[in-house]
Amino acid sequence: MSVKASDEELREVYNHIPSSYDRANRYISFNQDIKWRADLVKTILNYCEKPKLVLDVAAGKGELTYVFKKLYREKFFPVMTDYAENMLKLAIVEDDRVLASFEALPFRDNAFDVVMSSFALHASDNIESVIKEMNRVSRKIIGFIAMGKPDNKVKRMYLSFYLRFIMPYITIFAKGKPRDYKYIYYIYKRLNTNSWHKQLFFRLLDVKIYEEKALNLFYFVVSYKRDNKE
Repeated sequence: MSVKASDEELREVYNHIPSSYDRANRYISFNQDIKWRADLVKTILNYCEKPKLVLDVAAGKGELTYVFKKLYREKFFPVMTDYAENMLKLAIVEDDRVLASFEALPFRDNAFDVVMSSFALHASDNIESVIKEMNRVSRKIIGFIAMGKPDNKVKRMYLSFYLRFIMPYITIFAKGKPRDYKYIYYIYKRLNTNSWHKQLFFRLLDVKIYEEKALNLFYFVVSYKRDNKE
């Protein structure tokens, strides 16, 4: 079972989260994205007590690194990668930023104590390559949260309707533009089901935590590195 961030820890994160925080993740996670990031960090630290080198894969504006720094008080060296240069330029934390695709990480094998990612892996055209790369550059722990697709057909139909016709328009209340969020539905539509992803993760990683959240729309994974021979 994943480790839950305490109310005090979440209050610390919420109190300092920048106003520019990405709205899309909030709407598709039913306002749970910050809490899940905090839970991911706490669970990672439960398996890796004192990491020194931490890689945030497909980091966007560095939200997960931000939460990690709020909850982990020890000295460590974070690195953020993303393939969108503008996202890295707008990062909400001042740490090393590397322009790179998550399918070809420009780091040596076993370089990082922790390799992590949040709300990004579903954008990949080849998630197997991404997981292999994250495993390759990790020396100990891999942790991530990403959008999946329920195996249950009724849940798939409900979530498909929500992502296509409701979620984009909720953003109006936060001064967002619906057209800017409709791409999420098209990503969801082409995803494989969670059972497919779960089988992949257990094949490529030494999985310790696998959970599904929010009507099985997301998967939450923490694993040890696996030395794969394939």
